[in-house]
Amino acid sequence: MDSFQNYWSHKVLLFSSNLDHKLSGTSEENLSVVDRNKRVPYPSNTIQPPSSNSDIKKIRNEETYSASLKLDEFFKDETHLDTTNRSYIKLRSGFEYDRRGSSSLFYNVLARIKLPKTQEKLQLYIGEDTQENTKLSTTQNGANNEGVGLKYFIPSLYDRLFSSASIGVSRIDNPYAKARIEYPLFIGNRLFKPTQNFKLSLDNRFEEWTNLYIDRKISDQEILRLLLQRSTRSGVIGMNYLSQLSYMNTLNYGIGFNHYLALSGRTKDLTGTLYANGTTPQAGVYEYTVGTLWRQKIFRDYLFYQLQPMISFHEQYDYMPNYIFRISMELYFGNNR
Repeated sequence: MDSFQNYWSHKVLLFSSNLDHKLSGTSEENLSVVDRNKRVPYPSNTIQPPSSNSDIKKIRNEETYSASLKLDEFFKDETHLDTTNRSYIKLRSGFEYDRRGSSSLFYNVLARIKLPKTQEKLQLYIGEDTQENTKLSTTQNGANNEGVGLKYFIPSLYDRLFSSASIGVSRIDNPYAKARIEYPLFIGNRLFKPTQNFKLSLDNRFEEWTNLYIDRKISDQEILRLLLQRSTRSGVIGMNYLSQLSYMNTLNYGIGFNHYLALSGRTKDLTGTLYANGTTPQAGVYEYTVGTLWRQKIFRDYLFYQLQPMISFHEQYDYMPNYIFRISMELYFGNNR
């Protein structure tokens, strides 16, 4: 199994990194293929905390940012995947039990490959460039093999302003274009990371969403995170919103968990839309969710399993508790450190 994983990881890195530098005529003789893939997102624009008269405050801010990146990379959710320029292929498969709904198998394929002669600015991606599905409640993490396209990391023109643009198709008859902007900053000892996204597609026409992540470091292995999200879409009246409080912890190398509490709502009734029980979705909070995501390494640094039990209180079921449980396995090819 080691030989299989090492072989394909090496192929991914060779194609995306070594070939890139050779064909572009640049030289990084002092860096190995793996070294070149250790770069953090936006390698030429690593975030620097605002200047301060207090060296202690600056060090604390840097430690908070480092802890936030570490946890995002370990859980590999869209907070990390939508910003990294590393090359990898990730395979995930599992089963979801839904007491009131339909239980089913699910699978997910994600790939990001840096293209030659682009100096790490252009990527081919497989697996839809999604709406940063950091909501851990009753939506599966990522779509099932939806989407293929190109992503361009736009060079930063101002301080810590990071942006990217994507074009792709989620089906042969549904092309789309997407733009993303991020500006992380510190206020006091908290890391604020606002992101704004715009997406134009044939199916949903125009949609936009804003995410605000607020991280408070507890220790090098612990982060308290508040996610605030709002979104709108053409053809859907009103606005959707989400608030999620998470406690993220890596107990030791290869083990981590995320306890979370989330609520989802909308500002308008969805007239013309009916739930399966015949009721109309109403304005206000339509779902409360509490759950845990447990992630643990099974073998080496590339085979993991995840357990995710949760309880959902949804408007559709008169806010009666619904029990959901997911189990999945993940295989990772590429450099994840």
